[in-house]
Amino acid sequence: MSFFDDGDEPRTAIRSPQPRPRRPPARAPRRGGADDRTLLLRRGGAAVVVLLVLIGLVLAVKAILNHQALQGLKNYNANVNQIVSQEQTGVRFPFFRQLDGAFTSSDPAEVPTNLQQILSSEAGYYHQAEGWSVPAQMVGAQRYFVETLGLRYEALEGIEAEMKDALGVSSDQGTAIKLIAGDMEKLLASDVLYADRVAPLITQALGTAGIAGETTDASAFLPDIGWLTPQTVADRILGHVPSSLGGSSVTGTPGHALLGVSVESASGTTTPLSSTTANTFAYTPAGVTFVLDVENSGNVTEYGVGTEVRFYKKGLDTRCLTTRSQLAQTVPTQSYNSAIVFAPTGCANVSEFFNVPLEMTAEVVPVPGEKYKANNSLSFLVEFTH
Repeated sequence: MSFFDDGDEPRTAIRSPQPRPRRPPARAPRRGGADDRTLLLRRGGAAVVVLLVLIGLVLAVKAILNHQALQGLKNYNANVNQIVSQEQTGVRFPFFRQLDGAFTSSDPAEVPTNLQQILSSEAGYYHQAEGWSVPAQMVGAQRYFVETLGLRYEALEGIEAEMKDALGVSSDQGTAIKLIAGDMEKLLASDVLYADRVAPLITQALGTAGIAGETTDASAFLPDIGWLTPQTVADRILGHVPSSLGGSSVTGTPGHALLGVSVESASGTTTPLSSTTANTFAYTPAGVTFVLDVENSGNVTEYGVGTEVRFYKKGLDTRCLTTRSQLAQTVPTQSYNSAIVFAPTGCANVSEFFNVPLEMTAEVVPVPGEKYKANNSLSFLVEFTH
């Protein structure tokens, strides 16, 4: 066979092998309907549990808040009761004990000071209540309660301010008694306010909240309505009704006599002053106590009898050396000691009066209607050494 013959035969084509089609991956076996329901039930159960927990928490918080709210109402009622009780024992009782018979007490001059101390307690209760933070249901009661205490504090403050004039025998005595009776009306108003507003509003708030077994104490400050009448006030404080308030006019012969004057030592012994020779005293910051022996030489019982010692020296201004005291009551034919502590701290020129003979006059001040006054005073020559 020739070369050319081979070339005439057809050539065989060489083809690349075709890739086989890929089979789809095998699918996971599908869960049945029972598995889906189990999952849903589990999810639903968990949601219910969560919901129940949330509801429980809400109810627990609500219960706590309700308990706190109820306790707040109870606490407010307890706080009011506490102040009412303390006010009765610490203010009302001692205050009116000071007023009853103040004029004839052992030391009338101390009564205004004692009242001032009692007044500070009432101020404390008033300001304490002002600072309270109260439940919303008690706002109305709280407003009236603070107003009640404010009226009482204002009334006691006014009474204390007038007591000095009420206990002194002067033209201002009747006016002071009338003002005290007016302040008693404020106490009555505070009692009405508490009874008609404070206590009912507290009781109403407790009842609305369903709180049982709680009581609100009553609070009456004014002992009786007799304190509203000036004549009754005068009779209770002074033991009599002065003529400036319509009291009976003095009948009989009023009068007093000064029987003698002594000086009292630190140990309490007394030495009569000499009327013939100079009396010399070592002056100390405690002063010198002179004791006047006073007799009611008339036939009329007197109240608020004034006594005084005064000094005179020609060429010196001795007006600041006058010192006064008072006898609450004198009965005919009876004698009394009136102590006067001479301590002229208000004198700007007190050094001028040392080591200088001074004329001292001791006197029982004449009472209204007293005609014979020659025996009301005694004079002595004294000298203070320093």
